[in-house]
Amino acid sequence: MTSKNKAISRVGRGLKKIFSSGNPVATAKNIASSLSLVEQYKKNGRIPWSPGYAKFKNMFMIETLADKSLMEIFRQGKPLPKGFGMRLDERVVECPWAISRVKPGPGLLLDAGSVLNTPMFLDAPELSQQKIIIYSLEMDSVRLDPRLSYLHGDFREPVLRDGIFDAIVCISTVEHIGMWPIPKPPYDVTLKMPQPEKDLFAYRGVMKTFHNLLKPGGRLLLTVPYGKAEDQDWLQIFGAEQIADVKKSFGGECVSETYYRHAADGWHTAKPEECAELEFFNIVRTPEFGPDFAAAARAVACLELVRKA
Repeated sequence: MTSKNKAISRVGRGLKKIFSSGNPVATAKNIASSLSLVEQYKKNGRIPWSPGYAKFKNMFMIETLADKSLMEIFRQGKPLPKGFGMRLDERVVECPWAISRVKPGPGLLLDAGSVLNTPMFLDAPELSQQKIIIYSLEMDSVRLDPRLSYLHGDFREPVLRDGIFDAIVCISTVEHIGMWPIPKPPYDVTLKMPQPEKDLFAYRGVMKTFHNLLKPGGRLLLTVPYGKAEDQDWLQIFGAEQIADVKKSFGGECVSETYYRHAADGWHTAKPEECAELEFFNIVRTPEFGPDFAAAARAVACLELVRKA
């Protein structure tokens, strides 16, 4: 089998995880449809959010998660391969980074925000022995799996007992807390609806909640969009001051801090000062892409925080 055919086969298996319905014919049709959309996306210049973008990104992440050497690069915070994730949003670095740092073996993990709630993440080897509680205000789906429990709620009003989790994974979620609701497509920037007052510091209480939910020695794997501090209405971008405040609000120890930035040639590891003036691309406000074709955040901060024993 050629390397190209091997890659296609691997992607097909990954897509089967996503679309499997118990009906082989329906699954085959879904895979064929997805591959067709991906080809359309590539032929049209790989424009973020265009038809086929989501399918291409999912296939890319499936391949990333299956690549042991690449996952080790994420675990150690080493430089990414040239061209990694070009014109793809920050999920392609955030999710592998977080999953790579989940300690192997049995444990109780909280998915704060429901980002991991898809087969391609939940079936990753790093999570295979974890019992997972998925806690969010919104759920895209509910999967019948004895490893999983679902809890609909607000982190600001926790209903879980303190000191029970070995790890918490929170991917690009705290920047939305206290902000306006996330807009749903089709977007209409001219429509002005009454909105509640925002709380740009709501994350402080949530960080304390996360600290308390962890066992002593438990770890919070947290990612947030980073760069020029901005209020984007439905989320905020964290600058250096906010990151320092996040760590202070958690109250434990920051054992690792990794930054990734997007450029025209893909995602790179970076120093925080190299990302300080990068601006978030908000497709709701500015539908015209910049020369780097950033899909959303141009940088992310990935923090590994530990509750002290």
